[in-house]
Amino acid sequence: MKSANSPIIFVHGFRGSPAGLAEISNYFPNFKTYTPDIPPFGKTKSLDNYSLKTYADYLKKYIEKNNLKKPVLVGHSMGSIIVAAMAHFYPNMINDKIVLLAPISKKPPKVIASLQPLSVILPRKAVDKITTDYLFVPRKEKNTYKKTIKTTHECSKTNASKRDVLKAAKFSTKHSIAEFDLNKKILFLSGEKDRLIKKSKTIEVARKYPDAKIVFLENTGHLLNYEAPEKVAKIIKDFLSE
Repeated sequence: MKSANSPIIFVHGFRGSPAGLAEISNYFPNFKTYTPDIPPFGKTKSLDNYSLKTYADYLKKYIEKNNLKKPVLVGHSMGSIIVAAMAHFYPNMINDKIVLLAPISKKPPKVIASLQPLSVILPRKAVDKITTDYLFVPRKEKNTYKKTIKTTHECSKTNASKRDVLKAAKFSTKHSIAEFDLNKKILFLSGEKDRLIKKSKTIEVARKYPDAKIVFLENTGHLLNYEAPEKVAKIIKDFLSE
């Protein structure tokens, strides 16, 4: 099956939303694209538990509900872990190609993990500002930066209970794509200046896969969906057409 003709599911990460990945999916007018809420964010408030299998089951049900045949999965940040989990548990339900954007190639440092509870305790606007400042690189592009802050804050308004957000936060720091051995063709697409995940670790993980494609975008950080959406879309399209 040609990947270029397949539906695409964009899977957002921690404190993300479909609106964030719409920055990329909007550049796919000739594709059938889907951007589900990923619990506990958006309209889907919570999961029974926050594990690799539970998230994979959530995507499985979404694919079945929408009657999608072999969709391409594109996961950003924590979404890369969820996509990898889906590819591990239900490989035959999805396309032979998957895309990992700003993939969590290594578990974040303990200091980052220890700060996760602050994302629940502090006011949302403060968390939105702090996290965006850390993850967003080209701050000279003021309009893009302001739009990122605004969209992030609008997303965070729909978050579920603080308890569920904290559980998702723990999940996001407990796993990485390094723990999987996937039988898929994978595009690893990261920002050259991603402060959350080191370039060397992404290269290390990608080298496990003979057919892997690795791309690093210059002057781009972890939020490449906001920072360079058109470039990201083009690279994905090229990968799917190969």
